[in-house]
Amino acid sequence: MRVLNRSAVLLLLCGFAGVLAESLLLDTLKVYDNLNPGFYTQRGELILADPVQYSPATIQSPPMADADSKTSDPSMYTVLLSSQKTDSQFALSLPRCRLNGERAPKETFVVHMAQDGSLLRVDYSAGKLENCKKAPIPVESPAFSTSVVVKRRVQGPSPELAMAANIDLSTGKEKEPEPQKSFLVKYWYYIVPIVLLLMLGGEEPQQEGNTRR
Repeated sequence: MRVLNRSAVLLLLCGFAGVLAESLLLDTLKVYDNLNPGFYTQRGELILADPVQYSPATIQSPPMADADSKTSDPSMYTVLLSSQKTDSQFALSLPRCRLNGERAPKETFVVHMAQDGSLLRVDYSAGKLENCKKAPIPVESPAFSTSVVVKRRVQGPSPELAMAANIDLSTGKEKEPEPQKSFLVKYWYYIVPIVLLLMLGGEEPQQEGNTRR
């Protein structure tokens, strides 16, 4: 019985861990590239979790033809990201000559995310610009050195709004601020009637008392 209880507890813990992992996983972006111009081959995945990481592909998927004329330029190296969550795709391109002669080119994915963890955009860089000055050297299946940088959008402080300037139309200059008025000057038309009512209301009982005498 003890063995069965321990097994049940382990199963529950494993199930809870799986549910927790799925809740933390925001999305998975399949990474394709056109190292072979005209075709895209999957070479990894960007896993949008905590932390965001890149995982190389262990199984080579069959290449798919490039049907988009915008990314079929043979002089451009393009990384295609495909979202498993939304089925949306977007391409990140740079000059193919940046990979010229690189056996282990460095590449960086910069993942921009909102405060709630949703994906805003992804920036990409790879190779070196100075490689474009070299003679063309074919690049075949380089071992990319991949790094991922996450930038989260932070809500900044609200800007302080400046007060509108009081401009004198005759001179075009800003008017000097008027001095603040005292309480009596502001509300004298309320105070005077109240004082008069109190004064007149206080004399009436004296007149009645004099008549009684």
